[in-house]
Amino acid sequence: MGFKKCPVVAQGGSLRPPKRKTPLRANWQRALRSLAALTCVILLIEIFPNFCTYSFAQGSPFVLPVVKRDSLLNGLQLITIEQPKTGSVSAHLRINSGALFDLSGKGGLADLTAGMLLRGGGGLNAKAVSDTVEQLGLTVTVTAGWDSTDIIINGPADTLDSIFDLLSKLLIAPSFDQKELDSLKAARVAEITKDQQDDRLIVRHKALETTYGSYPFGRPARGTVESIGKIARQDLQYFQNRFHIANNSTLIVVGDAPAEQVTRLGRSKLGAWRKGEKVPPTFRPPEAQTARRVFIFNRDEQLPAQAAISQVGLSRRADDYFAAIVMAEVLATQASKAASVHASSKVDTGFEARFLPGPLVVSIKSSATDLANDVDSVLDVMARMQSTPLASEVVESAKARLIAAMSERLNTNEGAAEVILDIETYGLGRDYLVRYADRINAITPADVEAAARTYLKPQAVTIVIAGPASRFETLMKKFGAVAVLK
Repeated sequence: MGFKKCPVVAQGGSLRPPKRKTPLRANWQRALRSLAALTCVILLIEIFPNFCTYSFAQGSPFVLPVVKRDSLLNGLQLITIEQPKTGSVSAHLRINSGALFDLSGKGGLADLTAGMLLRGGGGLNAKAVSDTVEQLGLTVTVTAGWDSTDIIINGPADTLDSIFDLLSKLLIAPSFDQKELDSLKAARVAEITKDQQDDRLIVRHKALETTYGSYPFGRPARGTVESIGKIARQDLQYFQNRFHIANNSTLIVVGDAPAEQVTRLGRSKLGAWRKGEKVPPTFRPPEAQTARRVFIFNRDEQLPAQAAISQVGLSRRADDYFAAIVMAEVLATQASKAASVHASSKVDTGFEARFLPGPLVVSIKSSATDLANDVDSVLDVMARMQSTPLASEVVESAKARLIAAMSERLNTNEGAAEVILDIETYGLGRDYLVRYADRINAITPADVEAAARTYLKPQAVTIVIAGPASRFETLMKKFGAVAVLK
């Protein structure tokens, strides 16, 4: 690949009968020479991280990609995973700010700012951007999550120059045309209005609103009809200038492109991208909920019933993250198993670890006759996990699924890029993948029980139901104070 291989020191050796004793002075000289050589290698790796290619696959169950890194003077981080002769490339640019930084009362600002990037910039209007993408045979997606804004462009290998050129136009000089903004806002309002007919989303949104209150996670990332209406063009300009900056971003290119080409194009196309002051996510934690709260959206008896059980979860940067995700995997399996006694019941457990503690939401779809029992079963599972030791085979099975899921992610270009970007976004350390399986395998049933006691709050959750109030209002009083909503 044009990079020199690092010297490798073999671990272990062979036993041989001694031929003669070596003078003490010679031993010291040899030791000093070895130490000097090792020191040089370490310094070279620290000072020139791209000086050599090295693999950390030994001891890991994953096929780990060779990652090459560089950076621009403006702070943009460049990562390349070379895949020669594949004929295609994927460029994934991540800006490490998202909906968490929406202005007060203007939920959906990060989403609209991201969406407008495809509607013109650098002298191209929305039609010209669309035509360019089509003519080059590219696929482009732009999304804004809570912690990041992501732009992914896939295409043939010979379009890499054009991909960088397009990124440059959209990132450095977005136009934010007013007519295009009005059109995008109308489209978002239509999508949100449609979502308001989906009971699964209705109970989830209400559960998060109650759990988090005025904290950012208490509102939808895409905003509401009301908040979208308040967002103006100058708000997008503010957000883009404040958060879409080079030193808050990482670009990873996977495919048929050498690292040298990625660096050259980064310098020529994105070197002028402005850098600025990064904004840390400093928010006061949400007010702790001390008791259960139950809400019921009245629905017809014949419709499937929906429920969401919500509480605050954990941060992606938590010290006991690995114990917590094993715990969450066990919870998901045990909750589904408990509800499986009812043929129509379906349980989905989401444990969304974000930069700040994200939500734990257990969603239930069932018949009106079975839903209350399913809610009871889930809460019982949560309580038992806090006090009853888990069977070792249950924990081992959960750990195996997590390792298999990571292996599956790494088997795709998109998945590998996302994992590496997550490592950068959350500061997980460059040995994260090397040690992932070991860290998971080190978790014991006692660790899972401790994580359950730390994070699960079965006595202080929010429960939101969409179903017949005449049936549920009395049944749900055993869980907590009940309010019936229209």
